[in-house]
Amino acid sequence: MPVPAVTAAVAVLLCAASPAYAQEANADAKAIAAYRLTSEGLRKVINVNRAILETVLSDPKVQESMKVAAQIDALSKKDELTSSEEARLEQLEARKAQLEEAADNPIGGDVKTLAEMEARIRKYPPMVEALKIEGMSAREYSTFWMAFLQAALAHGFQKAGMMQQLPADVNPGNVQFVAEHQQEIQAMQKEFEALGRRPR
Repeated sequence: MPVPAVTAAVAVLLCAASPAYAQEANADAKAIAAYRLTSEGLRKVINVNRAILETVLSDPKVQESMKVAAQIDALSKKDELTSSEEARLEQLEARKAQLEEAADNPIGGDVKTLAEMEARIRKYPPMVEALKIEGMSAREYSTFWMAFLQAALAHGFQKAGMMQQLPADVNPGNVQFVAEHQQEIQAMQKEFEALGRRPR
């Protein structure tokens, strides 16, 4: 799945601005902090994400978006662009924005709460089916994924020496879980990156 979008959602979740969202986000923060990551949960989430990634990558809009992104990257690496190349780059960036907006992404976009994430998942049949196969609810997936990302970010900051003490709403057990399961997590990342590079 697209991790940057979900990572951004975590930040939004913990600092929502409106009173209604702030109240719900506070409840979500407590639920995420209380949730304990498990090996079984990680296995299920990896299987769900694998199934969804396969589905997403088979979408013609996503395939076009990847090709457009590659063209943008190639042009951006040039030291100097001709006027026609500059015009082409603008066209590609506009098309990329259109494709990203049109893409089906159950956990991307401006997701502020677990309830919103759960509702979006329920509207995406491929993910509903993948969760059903794993015996996992949309709510549990949402909570696991948010708790996992939060712990992974905290672990990364700790390794970089940028965080000496965990915030009160970060479960230290989950950070330890991430530290102890680096082999599985890195294998998941490599597998999904390889899937993304596979010709289609």
